[in-house]
Amino acid sequence: MKRSIRVIVVFAASLTSVCLLASTNGFGLSPRGTNSGDVSITKYRSAIYMHLGVSSISLIWSKTLSDTGSPIALSSPNVANLDGAPAVVVGDRQGNIYAYHLSDGSTPSGWPFHAISAIDSTPSVAPINPGGLDSVFVGVGNSANATVGGYQAIAPNGSSQWYVPQYNPTGDPFPENGVQSSLAVGNLQGSTDVVSGSMGENEFAMNAVSGAVLPGFPWYEADSNFSTPAIADVLGNQQNQIIEGGDSTAGESYGLTYSSGGHIRVLSGYGNATQPYPPYDGLVCEYNTDQVVQSSPAVGIIGSQSTYSIVDGTGTYYPGASDTNRLISINASNCSLEWSVTLDGATNSSPALADVLGNGQLQVIEGTNSGMGTGSVWVLNGDTGGTIWQAPATGEVIGSVVTADLFDSGYQDILVPTTLGIDIFDGKSGTNLGVIPGTGFDGFQNSPLITDDPNGTIGITVGGYNSSGQGIIDHFEIASSNGSSVDELGSWPMFHQNPQLTGLAPSPPTTIGIISSSDGKGYWEADSAGDVYAFGDATSYATLAPANLSAPIVAISPVTGSTGYVLATANGSIYTYGSAKYFGSIDQINPNAPAGGSNSVVLNQPIVGLSEAPNNTGYWLVAADGGIFAFGGAGFYGSAGNLHLFRPIVGMAATLDGKGYWFVAADGGIFAYGDANFYGSTGGKVLAMPVVGMAATLDGKGYWFVAADGGIFAYGDANFYGSTGASIHPSPIVGMAQTPDSKGYWLVAADGGITAYGDATNLGSK
Repeated sequence: MKRSIRVIVVFAASLTSVCLLASTNGFGLSPRGTNSGDVSITKYRSAIYMHLGVSSISLIWSKTLSDTGSPIALSSPNVANLDGAPAVVVGDRQGNIYAYHLSDGSTPSGWPFHAISAIDSTPSVAPINPGGLDSVFVGVGNSANATVGGYQAIAPNGSSQWYVPQYNPTGDPFPENGVQSSLAVGNLQGSTDVVSGSMGENEFAMNAVSGAVLPGFPWYEADSNFSTPAIADVLGNQQNQIIEGGDSTAGESYGLTYSSGGHIRVLSGYGNATQPYPPYDGLVCEYNTDQVVQSSPAVGIIGSQSTYSIVDGTGTYYPGASDTNRLISINASNCSLEWSVTLDGATNSSPALADVLGNGQLQVIEGTNSGMGTGSVWVLNGDTGGTIWQAPATGEVIGSVVTADLFDSGYQDILVPTTLGIDIFDGKSGTNLGVIPGTGFDGFQNSPLITDDPNGTIGITVGGYNSSGQGIIDHFEIASSNGSSVDELGSWPMFHQNPQLTGLAPSPPTTIGIISSSDGKGYWEADSAGDVYAFGDATSYATLAPANLSAPIVAISPVTGSTGYVLATANGSIYTYGSAKYFGSIDQINPNAPAGGSNSVVLNQPIVGLSEAPNNTGYWLVAADGGIFAFGGAGFYGSAGNLHLFRPIVGMAATLDGKGYWFVAADGGIFAYGDANFYGSTGGKVLAMPVVGMAATLDGKGYWFVAADGGIFAYGDANFYGSTGASIHPSPIVGMAQTPDSKGYWLVAADGGITAYGDATNLGSK
């Protein structure tokens, strides 16, 4: 069996000087500088740099921790609602997870929590408790003691909610390993879930409430993983995927040959539902490198692109590797290389995706570490990786940069953590505005936290260590920043972007589907915000997205005669336009009765598909677990809600008479009900990319389904007219629609691009 990389180094702290050596992911760090003065006296004097903006930053409260020699290192502060008021949460290498109210530094009842080993991970949070209170999730363990640790959830009152030890496959010389990467929070299998790799060979995903390990996990990652995963629907199939870096050691395991280096992977949120070991059915795609990938990936629509990219840094473990000090951008849907650039130092820190130029696009920001006491900050063009500006930082940059429009300038400023304080850079010009007052004698190997504070000002919370090797937590506020926002589009205000640590940059809506007009001379495209775009002879019934969406739009269906359409959200809300009639929604089964209570349904998994019943008499909604919800005159003919599915349902189609319907799963499995007949499927095959949608022929004697790469699968009397399955797409396919005579079809991509086959005509796209 392939053995994991075991990177074990020693954290050392001198208590008689200010020199502090820290280990991070297996590489030693240079001392953060020297100062023989009394830190308690000099710490909060004014910064040397007195830029007007920096001088407006004031210390509100400060904590010096009793953890000498094992202080806060790689764990970044996060914000949590533990008792009705926002609090900062952060861990140290003594195994403590601290919590302090942002307003005054007071401690919420029951905190701190003490774990069984060091905490180098960043806490993540999720509001899964009564009153919307957050639970806190941490990976336990670090590379200095790599065989101890696991996955820990902490209740709002500071008690243990659950603990799951990490274990390796039978035969590994180390049965258990710790977890240094952080736990990302997201909907992986229809619930609030958490996922993270480990320093061993297995990766775990768990239900956030119970800690139950999800079906298809643990996932065999084969080697050490220090990368906090991102969670995003990069395939546009209304299902989240897991995006992560990882290490690789030359050798063979389960019939697969590995090279020394690393990889960036996109995994199914369902893990290995049918295959516990390689060859993986849970691996969507991967990009391999000759250097470890220990940075945490950032996911977003960067530059002028219209589809998701994954940007990640590498590491320094393998001497002489060509990918050392590189920042890499790959296409999120197929893992093809977009660009790769070499910077002036180690790129272990996670990149940020932010609009530092104020041009409405996301640039890539990365900090580097020379390993010799110096570092830099880089701003790169998202399209090409070209340098927009680069500037030296005050010290080594080990933690990830964060951004916010601190001084209401209309673009993002950059906070750069260094081993000699927190630098602030003007995002547009690259000018170093100075060090946050009082931080210049402290070391930071993690990210600052930027918040909208309870009093309406912008808050900055930092956690690090002082010259005595003690952990410190400082909270600052920016004067006259009332009304400012730190989480607008284009910001990156904390490690991995948000309190759930999804690593996903907020972005404009993406296309989710296409429907045809009744004569085939027009079509509509809909996006996740509810905007609908009409082309050809299709009539525009709505040009503005529905206000206050509680969940993204996931499906669109036309009414008979194409005189209107229905939109459905992931949580089952319904919006009707034109002549389309409203018959209820998941939160309002009977439209004539008040919503909620017995008049609503609690979804086990999100809605993924919608079909209109004949003659505008009703509609069906289908969820990812195959549960069917019938409204109006739409009949119930069966569901897959009580079945164990290997892959989630991703779409549906109804027969012409409305007396039956089909569901299609991501693996191409077909489920037929009522007078809908089964004509074949790919349920037993391994597909290059998952299926994302389907369409039925006019007579109901055949159907097509389409994969994210544009591959077409035709069954029954459905004819094959062409596909884009052999091409590399800048954007994944997200849906299809057939022409009225079933002699052609359109494919639509997440960026709105249209491809037409047979007698279908390309009439334009958004």
